[in-house]
Amino acid sequence: MLGCDVNVERSAETTRLVTEAGGEMISVEPIDLADPADATRWVEIAAARWGRVDVLYNNAAALAMAPFDQATLGHWDHTIRNELTLGYVAARAVWPYFVKQKKGVIVNIASIAGHLELSSFPCVAHGVANAGVQALARMLAAAGAVHGIRSVSVSPGIVSNPRVPGAVSDPNSPGMKTLCETAVLGRPAEAEEIVKTVMFLASDDASYITGTDIAVDGGMSGIISRR
Repeated sequence: MLGCDVNVERSAETTRLVTEAGGEMISVEPIDLADPADATRWVEIAAARWGRVDVLYNNAAALAMAPFDQATLGHWDHTIRNELTLGYVAARAVWPYFVKQKKGVIVNIASIAGHLELSSFPCVAHGVANAGVQALARMLAAAGAVHGIRSVSVSPGIVSNPRVPGAVSDPNSPGMKTLCETAVLGRPAEAEEIVKTVMFLASDDASYITGTDIAVDGGMSGIISRR
């Protein structure tokens, strides 16, 4: 597995954790996936190391938080670039390899915010960008079908992550409890629950799944919670 990050220290930490868990991973940093030259260099390194590229996992993202009436164009541009544009650029970089192989999978991480807006999580462009990620996955699936390329998106709901500062690091914080009230299961997802979904979708066991979004959201998008 080849990873990347714009942040050198975070990338090195991820590589260390994967290696210590028994996985094989190398990483390239700093890489800005919204930059076509960086994205192409990243894919070329993977192809040179393993001789092919099988899966593109579009998980990189960064957003600028601000409600609509306080947001600037900078908030908007930063979020669209780092949640939507970089997935498009990375897909373009890997596409020639997938076409040549007549096989490839693109798993795009979106967000439940692409389906619904959470008033307790105000961000002027987050929902728009992730609805775009979902549409991007469909477009790539349509364009890639003739080449044996599958593309899907995964939309997590609230995910507990102790490594991220803020409300989501503490499941008992008022902010997390408020968000969890929107999920019928009444709790955040564990990161492993998202990972297992992604691993299935990237595998041949999901060979007939393409052009769709998988919501891993504890029922947020489909059930009105009465908690």
